[in-house]
Amino acid sequence: MPYSTGLIYNSSGVSGSTQILVTCLNDSPYIPSNIEIQVFKWNVSLTSRTPIGINLIQVQPLMTKTLLYALSDAGYYEVQSDFFSATSTITHVYGIDSAGEIIQRVLQSEMTYIDQFTITS
Repeated sequence: MPYSTGLIYNSSGVSGSTQILVTCLNDSPYIPSNIEIQVFKWNVSLTSRTPIGINLIQVQPLMTKTLLYALSDAGYYEVQSDFFSATSTITHVYGIDSAGEIIQRVLQSEMTYIDQFTITS
């Protein structure tokens, strides 16, 4: 089952996130991990959800991959992730400001299980 960060408030102005950093770690010593990531932004009134990134990646055993998504004009954002194959896969999400500083983080252990990925068209 996929994980979701849920809605993450993106404060406006200088202190808001301008990028989303997603880190994926495959801690398995033997099995590659296939990971799907879906990233969405929401407008301030929560009436419009827009996909800003959908990726299917493979992370080799004991390796990491980092994905970076530009975030603009977003009142909120959400990241959904799931992994297949290796069971020792860890995904974390970070909101990054315009200076490159981490201002928000959601660890996989803080994410919520959801029944399925959001259907995007």
